[in-house]
Amino acid sequence: MLILTGPQGAGNHLWSKIFSLHPEVFGWETLLDNYWEAHRFHEPFCKCWRNHDLLHKFDWSQSDYFFTSISAPLGIFNYDNNPIWNPDIIGFAETIEELDIDVDFAIIGRDQNILQYQQKRIRDGLTLPIFLYELEKICTNYNPKFLSYELLYLYKADYLKSLNFNIPVAYDSMHITEILESDANTKYIHSVPSSPLDDGNKLGIIFKENPLEDKKD
Repeated sequence: MLILTGPQGAGNHLWSKIFSLHPEVFGWETLLDNYWEAHRFHEPFCKCWRNHDLLHKFDWSQSDYFFTSISAPLGIFNYDNNPIWNPDIIGFAETIEELDIDVDFAIIGRDQNILQYQQKRIRDGLTLPIFLYELEKICTNYNPKFLSYELLYLYKADYLKSLNFNIPVAYDSMHITEILESDANTKYIHSVPSSPLDDGNKLGIIFKENPLEDKKD
């Protein structure tokens, strides 16, 4: 099983589509037919994330390869209407291993400034520190691999070819182009007419200090 996790707004749904494309992978199939779905209601293992004991009752004969995703924290409100719910990621992974199923971790990332804008807009505050706390525990217990939102859009199928997980990746799927058609980073990025470093690039000027930093009195 590949467990995908990361901070809110880092592209959980995007990557879930990518890793659910391969026909041999049991993943988030319904998401492939919709632009977006709520994780807590529609992700195939959503109930198991709330109750790890359900993993023992799951029909593992459906495939040799499984994919699941979770963000930390998850959503704005949990089922008890509390502000956030932080999933027990390590507990979930350990339960999977108790079933003699190999676990691999994929950690998704995105530009830190965009994450800050997105989380403050949707979550009314920065939730990244919550995930960084979880990441420390994941790195202590496992050897996760890290994924880049920006590299996916920049190199597309060539980037997907380079990935090495315990499930097959459909890097040659005809749906990759469709999934990556719209880069959500675009709405956060704006061009600047000039920068102090431009002259240095053109004329070979040496800057002993960063000309972009605000100077303190």
